[in-house]
Amino acid sequence: MSRRAVWIFAALVLCSGGASAQNLSGDWQGSLSVGPASLRIILHVEKADGAAWKATFASIDQSPDRGGMTVDAVTLQGSTLEFSIAAIRGSYSGTIAADGNSIDGTWSQGQSLPLSLVRATPETAWKDPSPHSDRFVTVDTNVKLEVLQWAGPLGRNARTLVLVPGLGNTAHIFDVIAPKLAANYNVVGVTRRGFGASSAPSAGYAADRLGDDVLAVTEALSTVKPVLVGHSLGGEELSSIGSRYPDRVAGLIYLDAAYSYAFYAPGVDPIPEPQTAAAAAAAHGGDLRRHAALYGNPTSDSGDLRASTRARAGRRRA
Repeated sequence: MSRRAVWIFAALVLCSGGASAQNLSGDWQGSLSVGPASLRIILHVEKADGAAWKATFASIDQSPDRGGMTVDAVTLQGSTLEFSIAAIRGSYSGTIAADGNSIDGTWSQGQSLPLSLVRATPETAWKDPSPHSDRFVTVDTNVKLEVLQWAGPLGRNARTLVLVPGLGNTAHIFDVIAPKLAANYNVVGVTRRGFGASSAPSAGYAADRLGDDVLAVTEALSTVKPVLVGHSLGGEELSSIGSRYPDRVAGLIYLDAAYSYAFYAPGVDPIPEPQTAAAAAAAHGGDLRRHAALYGNPTSDSGDLRASTRARAGRRRA
């Protein structure tokens, strides 16, 4: 083989390797035209374990929760990016431009619509207007939670409110109300494991573990006896903490959260784990589908079924 042929072959290998090594990390944004409406979309992508990618998808004109929905699967083959969100039966397929700064593709959800995404820069990003800081707190082995903080009154005697969202939401669901609360309190929002930018381990979704996550956040922030505010399913974390560690909180506020999943007593589980996924799906298929449509899919079968059971207990809210 001639030296010229060797160089051509090497160049081809480098080019093909570059296509498969696209750096997707960061925010991608674009507008989806649905009839007369134009909906702003933010896709946040970051590296997962190994060579995998993970992402969240937010339609910021439809929901105040900029934390977005968890994307179920992200695949990158050469310059083709694909992802899907089973909870809303949506999927996307697009081609990354040669410069790596834009993606031209199609969003499919009942119908197919063009959606072009552009890599956001500090100058062009659709910034979160809520005045909070954003950090990650390690609460368990290889588990970090997204924590938002809205600065309140100065002084050592200022009370802290810790806001815990409902199932399917992130701490960003409080972006509007938290600044108003911050006039009188220091305000903290916690995104539960398995959702938004927080870690999504395969286990650790029982009430006591979730409650321990919240306590780990308060410890990391050196917060003394906060008032915990839980919305919807957040009531189970509140009850777990209040029952086990009443001396570590100043109060509990339940926002549409005093349902059976918020019941807590040592050794008593008011909503037992279903024996098998197949049996529960056969008996409650409609509830499972409704739960997925409303809240998204948790990270494991047992979590999915348990959350669905809790959703049935609180279906009066729907």
